[in-house]
Amino acid sequence: MPGTSPAAEASRLLKCGVEFDVLRVPEPAGRWALRRLIGYGQPALRPGPVALEDASACLFFVAPGAKEDLPELLEWLDWGGIDLGLRAYGAGETIPEPSRWLHDPRAPAPEVIALLATIAECCSRRLLRRPVPEARGEDA
Repeated sequence: MPGTSPAAEASRLLKCGVEFDVLRVPEPAGRWALRRLIGYGQPALRPGPVALEDASACLFFVAPGAKEDLPELLEWLDWGGIDLGLRAYGAGETIPEPSRWLHDPRAPAPEVIALLATIAECCSRRLLRRPVPEARGEDA
């Protein structure tokens, strides 16, 4: 916000569970997932707001209820019982307001199911120690 210090902005808290839930995804898997989702070019797979929490995680803002649905959805996608490093924030929880956005903070928060298969695959590659592909140029 104009006129406030970076420290003051970082100390603001956002309440999860009303307008959005947040899915915390390990970085660089989160950046790779974001590139893939944007690259699909399909409105149904368009990510909502995505922020960089710090050098270790990306925050995907998704529709409310994602935290409660996450275990069942991961099971349905055959990722149940595997610790992908994901953490969901939902009703009654807060997160610090991000200072760095990777994708439009004004975009609508999508349903988590639209993004989860891509995010889970990117996280699994990280766990398997496969290199996360670098971003390709616009012409690639």
